[in-house]
Amino acid sequence: MPSILITGGAGFIGVNAAQHFASLGWEVAILDNLSRRGTEDNLRWLLDQHPAIAFHRVDIRQADALAEVVAAVRPSMLLHLAA
Repeated sequence: MPSILITGGAGFIGVNAAQHFASLGWEVAILDNLSRRGTEDNLRWLLDQHPAIAFHRVDIRQADALAEVVAAVRPSMLLHLAA
């Protein structure tokens, strides 16, 4: 089964992309630092729809933490939406 890691995954485009890939049967992991207004609500909505989606609260500027998530998830695709 293909897998995807979406950075900025709790933003508007991120949660909709995650929902799309999850509905196609992909394993989905999202990464976000939840610093923007509304992202916690977006995340709650997404996880209510697809509880199997993995969430990692990481800032992409934290290189070591980001590398750990990528090593753990080992995605076949990365969708970079974090600004």
